[in-house]
Amino acid sequence: MTEPNYIVKICLLGEANVGKTSLVYRFIENKFKDNYKSTLGVNLLKKDLNLEGYGEIVAQLWDLGGQESFKSLRKLYLEGANGALLIFDVTQSKSFEKLRDWIQDFKLAREDEPILLIGNKNDLKGKAQISDKEAIEFAKEFNIEFISTSAKIGTNVEEAFNKMIKTILDKIMKA
Repeated sequence: MTEPNYIVKICLLGEANVGKTSLVYRFIENKFKDNYKSTLGVNLLKKDLNLEGYGEIVAQLWDLGGQESFKSLRKLYLEGANGALLIFDVTQSKSFEKLRDWIQDFKLAREDEPILLIGNKNDLKGKAQISDKEAIEFAKEFNIEFISTSAKIGTNVEEAFNKMIKTILDKIMKA
């Protein structure tokens, strides 16, 4: 890859076991494993892309550990983030209930940078505890968009990451 036109830093936020790591690996390698270990602290990954109208992009993906024990490190990890994917597991209402805390932490560190809400594991429809309607209502409250994904089967994963990257780049280009 030649010198990139843009380098963007995106943080993946959400409780432990919502599928952040699975989403990143589905996006980067188009693979899914059932047995990822919990992320301890942060996992840094990157993907080089060429997006029409934007050119060569390097997406730095910061997969933050969702455990409460890493909360004190969040501000440090969020430093310089251009945007965040805020992820909950549609089969775990607790992961949805904690979203406000994640938004608050992100906004304290990054103020007006964009956030995209992701309801992951939509392949488990029969086990869903949070409906798309509930997620859309929540997203409206914070003036953010919502996308339903499945890292396991790949539904909307690329779309979610590309949407966030384009939102960030559009904001950079307007500045």
